[in-house]
Amino acid sequence: MRKLRSALFARASRLQREEAGVTLSELIVTIALMGMLLAMVMTIFITFTRTFSEERSASANTSAATVAMNELTRVIRSGTENPVATATLNEPVFSVASPENVVLQAYLDTDALTPKPVKVQFQITADRTLVETRWDAQSLSSGYFSFSSTAASQRTVVRQIATGSTPVFRFYTKENAELVVPASGALTESQRRLVAAVKVTMTVQTDPTGAAKTATLENTVGIPNLGFSRIGIDR
Repeated sequence: MRKLRSALFARASRLQREEAGVTLSELIVTIALMGMLLAMVMTIFITFTRTFSEERSASANTSAATVAMNELTRVIRSGTENPVATATLNEPVFSVASPENVVLQAYLDTDALTPKPVKVQFQITADRTLVETRWDAQSLSSGYFSFSSTAASQRTVVRQIATGSTPVFRFYTKENAELVVPASGALTESQRRLVAAVKVTMTVQTDPTGAAKTATLENTVGIPNLGFSRIGIDR
């Protein structure tokens, strides 16, 4: 009988221990550890998300700047003077030349048998968008053209052009001397006749927070149709 009571007492004690559950101190320690683990996971997730977003914006900046630079280079390199039947001097390549706005004549995507120039404007708008506008040529007589007063097309080349101390467009003579823009904000006609190259600086920031690294491309574009040789000139 004594052995039976001892076995029953031992079983009852074991059941009491098993049903005791988790103590308050154990629960507090468990919650604290889980909180620390959750904080670590959230920190890693936020850091990864921010880094990924900034890298994606930086890549977008580079792509946008490349697209804009390719188009500007293609058009400026195709720039040409426009002959005038009633004048001894041709119209210069640029009818407008300022740090954020240029208008020029160029031969682009034209028919080889009956080539016609096109007037092109690149302008940085108030919201820092590069807009390209084109006007078609109208034949006056053999080799002479005027341009329509109504734009044939207009498109956005790139948005979010960053502001900075370096102008988007800078103008150089065939001797590589920079033409200083007067107080009026644009080159005079006599200065425009001297333009043999344009230095384009394109800085783009597509990230609205400004946290991503900006992309800046710079290229000095000559105008071969003018017949100036710039080989060997220090740029």
